[in-house]
Amino acid sequence: MGLFDDVLDNVGKPYSGGKGFEYGTHEVLIMLAEAKSKDTKKAKDCAIIEVQVCGKEDNTKEATCTLWFHTEGAAKMSVTKVLGMLVHNVGEDKKDAVRELGKKLFGSIDDPIKARDVAAKLMQDKLITKEAYLVSEPSGKYTTTSYGDLWHYPAEPQSADERADREATAAAVGGEDITAEVGDNIPDFDEKKVEDL
Repeated sequence: MGLFDDVLDNVGKPYSGGKGFEYGTHEVLIMLAEAKSKDTKKAKDCAIIEVQVCGKEDNTKEATCTLWFHTEGAAKMSVTKVLGMLVHNVGEDKKDAVRELGKKLFGSIDDPIKARDVAAKLMQDKLITKEAYLVSEPSGKYTTTSYGDLWHYPAEPQSADERADREATAAAVGGEDITAEVGDNIPDFDEKKVEDL
């Protein structure tokens, strides 16, 4: 089988979508977790865990998720998700043991990078092929995406109505919704400066 067989078999036919996920929350299996660094618009070498997932029912659907450890707040959220995924994947009789393990592993860590390394090892040892939830929000005119937010419970994506309202408002003023693309570049205004406007 060649790399382009699926393309060549469908030349001239409407595009049926990629291997990503439609809008919504999906049950997925964790397939890979790697400690890495990633550059953002505002910072270089941010500590992350890159997680590869596939659909629980349809393993041809794949996505990449990022657990961030570049700040204390991000590290806390990511550790919450990792421990939550562990609790989600064990029986009732083992949930307290997982909570105690979390206290033992993360209780004395005060460095986000160290927390990333411990969380990555924990994921590699205990969560590969285990269940989690992917929140998928394709942007623009796309119907699928290969990126998403990983959770330990079926979190709700932004509602379609909220997204439609944002897009309609942008269109009404002759623009387009670029919130996701420029979110990191939106300036923070302090109250005094806003009052002076």
